[in-house]
Amino acid sequence: MLIFLVGFMGCGKSTVARGLSQLSDYDFIDLDQRVCQLASTQSVAEIFATLGEAEFRRLERVAIETLPREGNVVVATGGGAPCYGDNMELLNSMGKTVYLKMSPLALRDRLLHVRIVRPKIVGLGPEELLDYVTATLTEREPFYGRASVVVDCDNIPSRTIISRLRYLTKSR
Repeated sequence: MLIFLVGFMGCGKSTVARGLSQLSDYDFIDLDQRVCQLASTQSVAEIFATLGEAEFRRLERVAIETLPREGNVVVATGGGAPCYGDNMELLNSMGKTVYLKMSPLALRDRLLHVRIVRPKIVGLGPEELLDYVTATLTEREPFYGRASVVVDCDNIPSRTIISRLRYLTKSR
């Protein structure tokens, strides 16, 4: 079974996916790392800077299409992955999708600490960051909302979310 974690950057997709995979003895795949391998680069920021967002999104689709179709895998997607083309429909057809939902303010607070490594938010001040998160989340919510499971993650520790999602791995 494939389990895809979707949601805005900073919501904890990689942390929760890694923890759920360890707890359930599933493999873990970080989709952004797969894209970096396809582009022979070290980071998403490097891809955005040298190849541009359109090429990143193309490679992201290739990474999704080449995921293993068998076995037990938890996949942390990039924040924009479900929002381009028919990616969300493809993810839903391949396995279970889980939206890790957070409010714009909670996301902003998390992202304040990592904005130097996130290409879309580098250099934004706290208010600009909140405006960006609010606007972008509003655009993306219709895609994220198509997930099989929606988990409200505001003020909930990752370990609790991981425990709550454990049931997905038992329905093989």
